[in-house]
Amino acid sequence: MDMEDFYSSLNSKALDDFKRLDNTDKVHTENRKLSVGSLEAHVVRGSVLAKAATARIQLKTPNPLIGEDTQFNIFQIKVYPANPHTPILLCNIENRVAGEDRFNGFLDVAPVAAAHQDLESMQTIIKDICEKHGETYEVLCGQVKDIYKMDHWDRALNAGIGIRLELPQQQFELVAEAAQAWLESYIAIAAKRANAPFDARAGALMYDVRARIMEFYMLKDMSFTVIQKLGAPLELMGLIHFAPVVQY
Repeated sequence: MDMEDFYSSLNSKALDDFKRLDNTDKVHTENRKLSVGSLEAHVVRGSVLAKAATARIQLKTPNPLIGEDTQFNIFQIKVYPANPHTPILLCNIENRVAGEDRFNGFLDVAPVAAAHQDLESMQTIIKDICEKHGETYEVLCGQVKDIYKMDHWDRALNAGIGIRLELPQQQFELVAEAAQAWLESYIAIAAKRANAPFDARAGALMYDVRARIMEFYMLKDMSFTVIQKLGAPLELMGLIHFAPVVQY
């Protein structure tokens, strides 16, 4: 299992796809040394993908949940499309090495006003990959439901069609194939829906979901809070995770 090659390849693919869709060569890059590691972010902006970001985070610090010294090797993708008929891409892949070498994180989307058939096509692809590698999709999917949910909300922001990546290191091939397929299927939808007309209601929903995602990170997400305490400035975390424009 070579996480460095995997992350590097996935990052290059993601950025190439983002630039192609937005017809640009511009990539904004930020690097930051932290007291216990490092953070690298790349952002592409355009008319199809309003903001598409990748992030590489490497930390060596006690696990905030159990206190065990852990090496965190993390790759994230967050995409805010300009069209509400394209979902928001949510991707967080973590390799955690402590007493065990395991994966964590998730693959999912926030649907906004996405077409049912688009979500169903992504779901079918990821389900087939799980079955190919001997995992039960329904179990991994069940673990991803309601991860973007706050107590005072009626429902979660994420679609709950992806999978939780709570897997042993022996399932590296599943994680690698699933991540690449999730990105590819998303890019195909973004290209298809780029110029789809939408009404004021769908536009308002898009901004509402964007604002709620920011609220979730600021008020509930533990990892977002922890990495700030380890030295990552809010400005940089916002560059990765927040929408380019938010309306209330």
